[in-house]
Amino acid sequence: LEHSEEMERYLGIIEERAEAMKKLTEELYSYSLIANAEEPAELEEVCLNQVLEDCIMEYYAAMTEQGITPKIEITEGKILRRLHKDHVDRAISNVISNAIKYSPGDFEIRLTDEGEMTFTNAAPDMTALQVERLFDRFFTVETGRNSTGLGLAIARTFVEQMGGSIDAQLDGGRLTIRMSFPH
Repeated sequence: LEHSEEMERYLGIIEERAEAMKKLTEELYSYSLIANAEEPAELEEVCLNQVLEDCIMEYYAAMTEQGITPKIEITEGKILRRLHKDHVDRAISNVISNAIKYSPGDFEIRLTDEGEMTFTNAAPDMTALQVERLFDRFFTVETGRNSTGLGLAIARTFVEQMGGSIDAQLDGGRLTIRMSFPH
C-alpha cells in the first residue's frame, strides 16, 4: 500500500499528537497520584550532594547536545537531610530538564553549605508574569517544545510535601530556581 507525501505528512502529525497525548496522560496521572497522596512518603537520610551529582550526570549528554556546558559549584561538605530520595531526584530532574529545554546555552547549578540548590540560566524573553506562573499546572513558557506543563508543578509538590521550598526569580534576564530543605 503506497502513501502519498501528503498522507505521510498527516500520519507523522497524527503520530506526534498521539505521543504528546500519551505523555500528557502519563504526567497527569503521575501528578494526580502525587498531589493526592494521603500517606507521606517514607523518609531516609539523603545526601543532597550525591542526588544532585547523579541528576547532573544523567542529563549531561542532553545538555551537551543542546550546546550547554553547565557551570557547577557543589559544596565539599556533605549536605544530609531526611527526605524521600526518589522525590528529591524527580524534583531536581524536572528542574534540570526544564532548563535544558529553555536555556539558550548557559546553565549554572549550585549547592551551598546551607543546602540551598540554585539552577540559573539566561531567560531574556521571559516576563515576571511567566515566572509567577512557572509552577502552575499546564503552564508552559512556549508551546510546541514537547512540554506538558507539569514538570515544575510536580517538582513543587514533591519539595513542599517534604517540608522544603522552591521558587523562581527573574533578575536581569536570568532565571533562578531555588530549592531548599530545612534541617
